[in-house]
Amino acid sequence: MLSSPVARANDPAAADALFQAAKKLMTEKNFGEACPKFDASYKLDPTLGTLLNLADCYEKLGRTATAWSTWGEAMEKALRDGDKRADFARSRRDALFPKLPKVVINVQNEVPGVDILWDQVKLAPAVFGVELPADPAEHDLLVLRDDGMKLKEERVRITQEGARTEISLDIEALDKAKPREVKHVEPPPPPPPTTSKQRVAGLVVGGFGVAALIAAGALEGVALAKRGAASDRSSCVNKFCTPDGLAAISSAQTFAEAGQWIGLGGIVAAAVGVTLLITAPPAAPSPRPATGVVVPRPMWVAPWAGPNGGGLVVGGAL
Repeated sequence: MLSSPVARANDPAAADALFQAAKKLMTEKNFGEACPKFDASYKLDPTLGTLLNLADCYEKLGRTATAWSTWGEAMEKALRDGDKRADFARSRRDALFPKLPKVVINVQNEVPGVDILWDQVKLAPAVFGVELPADPAEHDLLVLRDDGMKLKEERVRITQEGARTEISLDIEALDKAKPREVKHVEPPPPPPPTTSKQRVAGLVVGGFGVAALIAAGALEGVALAKRGAASDRSSCVNKFCTPDGLAAISSAQTFAEAGQWIGLGGIVAAAVGVTLLITAPPAAPSPRPATGVVVPRPMWVAPWAGPNGGGLVVGGAL
């Protein structure tokens, strides 16, 4: 299986191919395509000769500041390597210095969270007010806040050799001109009043007891009606009763006994329910009502029992 060679770091063969292609483009004065090839060649095989040619290419392309910086890099490399071409690189760098356009960015009233970017590169505060070499071209100035807001965006055109361009920025004024958006967060709704399981059980048992007492009252009413029917002269006279009278008396006793047992059960259930309600842990307090709002007071129910019967007592207040 055939595979094409892939350029990689420390690849002299690929670097030489790129270098020769760049030299040919230089003879054709196609500096725009030659410079990237010199740069790629240097990254694959960082030789001094390639770096010197790259600096010369940048200078012919008109990128004065980039060429000045690259000549300086070549000079330092030559000095480290003990190469005689250090003087040549120094003379070419020094010759460019008077032609360098310079940019000075003056910053006042800095604000935390606000950055200044020059050609998409964040500037450190140490460079504010310092002359910075710049290539003759259009440059992007951006004042960016940490919430993504662009406080200022400007294209700065530099064309004249040796010119000095000053830019003044009042960061505090720019920040105030575009205030941050304040996000209003709605508070969560208050939780509903909690009802404990014991309180629920008390309401259920107490309700059952109330229902039983009502049923017991109804049965006692039926028993009283039966007794009234048995007392009629057509049913019983001087304790002598007809069969219908005897049946009415028996039925009245049955209803009365059922009512008593159901009533007693209702009293017990109601008492248990009230006890559960009284001993249940208190519910979470409800929000305090606004002034003038009438809150109904709770009703209460309590069972009672005595020698002659029983019942419920209901109370409350408005």
